[in-house]
Amino acid sequence: MDLNTRERVGSGGPYEDVVGYSRVLCAGPFVYVAGTTAGSDGSPIPTSCLDQTRQTVEIIKAKLQQVDVSLDEVVRVRMFVVDIKRDWQAVSQVMNGYFSDIKPVMSMVQVAALIDDKMLIEIEMDAVRKTRD
Repeated sequence: MDLNTRERVGSGGPYEDVVGYSRVLCAGPFVYVAGTTAGSDGSPIPTSCLDQTRQTVEIIKAKLQQVDVSLDEVVRVRMFVVDIKRDWQAVSQVMNGYFSDIKPVMSMVQVAALIDDKMLIEIEMDAVRKTRD
């Protein structure tokens, strides 16, 4: 795979053009997903961190599918939460539902705030495409 060729996918989210980034960037077998939150696809932002986490992973999953990548190819997950003591168990429950068999490396850290006060979690993922026949 050519590392000089880049494939980009946007989500139509309100910040991509303002900031100047892609939701997903592929460089050869390497796939990078920018920080994604519930509502990044224009849908309403749920009030619970559990529901926001689930919605965010589904948004990422759909964007990965656009570049022929699945969650089982994810190798790294970074989670940024506004209140880690309150929400770590809910976040963990959702993530375990998606990744219990895959077991990518993960980090969960607390941040002071996200760009919208309704947002409780932001997730980034990195993947490596499997060789396709």
